[in-house]
Amino acid sequence: MSHDPRQIVNIVFVLPVGEYYSQEWTGAIATITRHLARELDVLGHEAIVLAPDDGAALYAEGSPRRLAYGPAHAVSTLDRAASGLLARADRSAGSGDHRRYLRAVTRSLAELPGPVDAVVVANDPLAAARLSRRRVGRRVLLWLHNRLEGAEAEPLRDLPAEVVVVAVSEAVAAWTRDRYLPRRDIRVIHSGVDLRQFAPRTDWLDAGDPVRVVCHGRLDPNKGHESAAEAVRLLREEGLPVEFTLIGQVRTFGFSRQAEEAYRRRLEAAVTSADGTQVGWLPHAALAEELRTHDIACVLSRVDEPFGLVNLEAMASGCAIVATRRGGIPEAVGAAGVFVDADAPRKVADALRHWVLHREALATAKRDARRQAERFPWSATAAGLIDLLRPGAC
Repeated sequence: MSHDPRQIVNIVFVLPVGEYYSQEWTGAIATITRHLARELDVLGHEAIVLAPDDGAALYAEGSPRRLAYGPAHAVSTLDRAASGLLARADRSAGSGDHRRYLRAVTRSLAELPGPVDAVVVANDPLAAARLSRRRVGRRVLLWLHNRLEGAEAEPLRDLPAEVVVVAVSEAVAAWTRDRYLPRRDIRVIHSGVDLRQFAPRTDWLDAGDPVRVVCHGRLDPNKGHESAAEAVRLLREEGLPVEFTLIGQVRTFGFSRQAEEAYRRRLEAAVTSADGTQVGWLPHAALAEELRTHDIACVLSRVDEPFGLVNLEAMASGCAIVATRRGGIPEAVGAAGVFVDADAPRKVADALRHWVLHREALATAKRDARRQAERFPWSATAAGLIDLLRPGAC
């Protein structure tokens, strides 16, 4: 089959362990896969999504299929013990849990009708290597949505040459190349934003009083949301017309339950001290409606973000951006934002104060942010993937 973009290309997206394709899940990989599946369908291609099964209703984009793996599939004690023994006997094959996951993926791929042009594996070099060696598709792509470290990154060192490696940003590509794949060509395909759903309000360039500041996304100690709240508190103490909104739910990785609860209390106290409003998780349609009512977004990550969908969503909605230079954030924000240190709330307050006091400058920053977001439509992400599948592209 030719990979001419005018002809049908069959692509299978394999979501990793712990990432679901359900309407109760808002993980970044699932979000990216949804939009890619939609755009590929518009282009006339076929996208199948294989995802662990959490028992919830699936998203409609693409042709989703539940793997016989996940919270909805109980594992017997005997099977778990046997998998553990096999894993200890062959540590290069991954954990017993990962073996069950990979068996479910292989089985689902074998049940698909017709040939598969590309299998796209997210963040799992061990699965990409195994599927490549088993020749499950004409091409296997490993799409790195994050910087991989430690044990999860070790399989990169033995990745077959036939696996095409893709990263969501130059930052992720450089990290991976420098540490694990020094002689490997890593392609970059940036994630995108739905420019129709995330769009400014009618009077978006005319910020009223109070100027509205927002943070949104997953709430985690590494995200710096409390610094944004502290900055707004400082400005309100000066009598400036500004208010703060926090959107999202607490979901941490690598923190104990006690540490997570302590963070939750600190964050709530910070929002309260700013006389702010804390909103829980919102589906994308409601999130878009809420974001466009704001004027400035703070993306104050303390860690290297792979790229940052929240940046694009806020900018597309007409929000000026205050951000940190961490990981792929500068690639997303470009010259449209003001960059600060996440642990310097007074510097954040300085940036906000300038825009509150100088509304023409705020309007310019909002316009620049929207123009920057317009560089990243999902159609460009999908086209980048199809271009990569052309003969001779890899």
